[in-house]
Amino acid sequence: MDSVTSIDLEELSNRHKKFRGRFQRSVKLVKKQILPLIAGGKMLEIGAQHQQIGKYFPTFEYWTMDIRKTADNVIVGDITNCPEIESESFDVIVSIDVFEHVNRPWKAAEEIMRLLKPGGIAFTSTIFSWRYHPSPIDYYRYSPEALEFLFTGLDTLHKSWDYTERRRDSRKADSIEPVDELGGWRENVRVNYIGRKPL
Repeated sequence: MDSVTSIDLEELSNRHKKFRGRFQRSVKLVKKQILPLIAGGKMLEIGAQHQQIGKYFPTFEYWTMDIRKTADNVIVGDITNCPEIESESFDVIVSIDVFEHVNRPWKAAEEIMRLLKPGGIAFTSTIFSWRYHPSPIDYYRYSPEALEFLFTGLDTLHKSWDYTERRRDSRKADSIEPVDELGGWRENVRVNYIGRKPL
């Protein structure tokens, strides 16, 4: 069997550039799956440090939860235990690239379900396979079925694999993981889950 040539590897590494970025893919999925069911209300995004999804959903009152206060709409808290937030407060709760960094994801899922109004929807996009990336700590990887299990109690509306960036070289300049014979980590697979709290 022929070995992979550098031309083949480069093509595989750059294939993801033909598609939207992962944040934009998440926005598109939320619009497609959630807006037909809930057109407005209160939206909470967990850990939106770099990009905030709220600007794409102007009909929602947008809030974000993070570990530090960076704006008026930021709730400082811990999604694994946030009793200061009243139950059934939000119509939509979104987390993108968060669950791999949560030390007790089962507690986070319980809190998200508690915070959802009846009929409310949770969207989670995280990773099945990705390089080690402590931010500040990197704990877990998930399958769609694992997310569905964590959110037992919600009715599953959607679960999927996303292979768009599968062979992308996902190293950063300061990457700490070892470099393999292909030049870096090349197994990047994302997962998505959307569930609705029963009425």
